[in-house]
Amino acid sequence: MNLAILGFEGLGRKVYEILIAKKSLLFRNYDVNIKYIYTDNQDNSLLPGIATNDYNKIINDANVDLIIDTLENEKAFEYIKTALYSRKHVITASSDVISNHYVELEAIAIDMQVKLLFSATVGGNMPIISSLLDVSPYNEITKIEAILDDDINNLLSFMSRDNMSFSSALESAKYSSNELELDLDGKKSSKELAILIMLAYNTTINIDEIYRYSISNISEDVILVTNLLGYKIKYMASSYLMQSRLNAMIEPVLVKSTDLLSSTENKSGIIRYYGTYTDYQIFSGKNKGYLNANSIISDITKVLSDYRQKFMPRNSYICNGIRHIKSRYLIKPKIMNDFFKSITEKNLDNIIVTSIILGDDILNHIQEIQFYARIID
Repeated sequence: MNLAILGFEGLGRKVYEILIAKKSLLFRNYDVNIKYIYTDNQDNSLLPGIATNDYNKIINDANVDLIIDTLENEKAFEYIKTALYSRKHVITASSDVISNHYVELEAIAIDMQVKLLFSATVGGNMPIISSLLDVSPYNEITKIEAILDDDINNLLSFMSRDNMSFSSALESAKYSSNELELDLDGKKSSKELAILIMLAYNTTINIDEIYRYSISNISEDVILVTNLLGYKIKYMASSYLMQSRLNAMIEPVLVKSTDLLSSTENKSGIIRYYGTYTDYQIFSGKNKGYLNANSIISDITKVLSDYRQKFMPRNSYICNGIRHIKSRYLIKPKIMNDFFKSITEKNLDNIIVTSIILGDDILNHIQEIQFYARIID
C-alpha cells in the first residue's frame, strides 16, 4: 500500500517518524510505503524524493492508495473530497471537516467503495471514536461529558490549587499568549463535541447550535468560593438527550472533588458517556498534538484490514443549547437584584449558589451575570 501524508508540521511529522521507526513491527504482514509528503516547506532535505507541494501529483498517481490529512486548514475539505472521488482511502485529523461535512464525504466514500476514517479528530490518544462506533448501534446513549481542552483545564488546576488569577496561572504554567492558542470561548471544543454527538445519538448537528459560554471572565473570588464548597472548576463539553430533546453546551462546570472528572491534571483530558447497556464508559488520556498520531496509525491498520465503517447518521433532533437543563449554578451577578435573590440557596459574599433552575433562566439573565458555572452533583 502506498500512502501520502498531507502536512509535515507537528502531527504529520510525528506520523512519518512512527511509520519510519516502527514499520517492520507495525506492518510486518503488509507492504506499506510512504510515497509522498505534501508540504510547502522549502527545506525538504529530510524527505528526499518524496516531498512535493503539488497536490495534483498525488491525486493523479494511481498507485497512491491512502491519503492521511493532518493539515487542519481551509484546504483540507476540498483535498479530502478530491481524494475520495479519486477512489483513495482517507484518514483525517480535521475536526472542522468532519463536524461540518461528514455526511457529504461519507456518502462519497461509500459510493467510491473507499474508507473515510477520523479517529484522530477527538480525544488524542483516547479510542473514543471506535468505542462510540462499536456501542452506539445497540445502546441508547443519553449523556456525554468531556473535558477536551487540556490547556485551559490545566490552567484552571493551577488557579484552584494556588487561588491565583488567570494571568498568574498563565505565568506559572510558563505559557504566554503568543505560545498558546487557548480555546477560551469553546469554538474548537464545539467541533469535537459535534462529532461525539453525531456518533452517540446517530444525528448531525450544526456546531453553531451548541451553546458556548466563555471561561475568560473567571476571577479569583470564584475560585476561592469553589474551593470552599469542595468543588473543582472545569471547562467542559456536555450533551444530554432527554425525551428527544438534545442539549449541547461548552461551559464552566463545578464537579465534586471525588468525581473522576475532577482528576484531569497535567494536561490530560477525559470523556465519559452513558448508555443503556454499558452504564458509563470513561476514557482518559492526553488530547494534544502529536498524540493524535496514535489514532492515525490505528486507522491505517483498519485500512489494511477488512474493516468496514459505513456509519451514516439517521436521526434528526433540534438542539436546544442549555434551555432544558435543570441544575444548580454558581453565579457571580453583576448586581444582586430580585431575580438572583429569589433563586439564592447560599450567598457567599455576593457569589451565590442557586436552587435548581432551568438553563432558560440563565439565558434570560445572561447580561446580568459576570460569571457562572453549572454544578454537577
